[in-house]
Amino acid sequence: MHHHTRLKLAAAGAVACIAFAAGCRSTPELVAPPQGAAISNPHQYDDEWFAAARLGRIDILKALLEAGYPIDSTTDAGYTALILSAYDDQPAALDFLMQAGANPCLGDKHGNTALMGALFKGELPIARSLMNTHCAIDQTNNAGETALSFAALFGRLTLLPQLVSRGANPDHTDAHGGTALQMAEAQGNRAAANALRKVGATR
Repeated sequence: MHHHTRLKLAAAGAVACIAFAAGCRSTPELVAPPQGAAISNPHQYDDEWFAAARLGRIDILKALLEAGYPIDSTTDAGYTALILSAYDDQPAALDFLMQAGANPCLGDKHGNTALMGALFKGELPIARSLMNTHCAIDQTNNAGETALSFAALFGRLTLLPQLVSRGANPDHTDAHGGTALQMAEAQGNRAAANALRKVGATR
């Protein structure tokens, strides 16, 4: 059961990697709309918007927002610009988007949030920034996994105390009834199991 859950997480991560890599292979020429112009069809600038988030092009993001581009638009996979900026280690773009009102709590089609993406990629400064948003610290993805689950399973163990101090439940059960500690033990991951126990996991 726990192995199945981990496989689902790994598969979701692999899909995310493929999707992001595919998006980065051919970067469109980033051209913002003329200054002062309003966008009649916002989605004609989808390529520019999401590429700007991945590349940290705040100038393009700002110009598109000023022209009326919807800040929480998503790709076909459900990625927002904020998720992409977190995943691709663009802290300045992430900060800009959050200050402009982007919703950091939105998940992709698998329910994975920007925080989960940052933990998966190991972008720890970005993860710390996202931990300080208004989002529920135990927000779950479609598999019932939380940010603490991601931190434990992907080896971001230094963040476990900070997550728990912000209210994360170390004994949270996922959609299959398993906990992060049970999964760590099933994997033989002693470091994760010990780290989880240190922050209060009991089952």
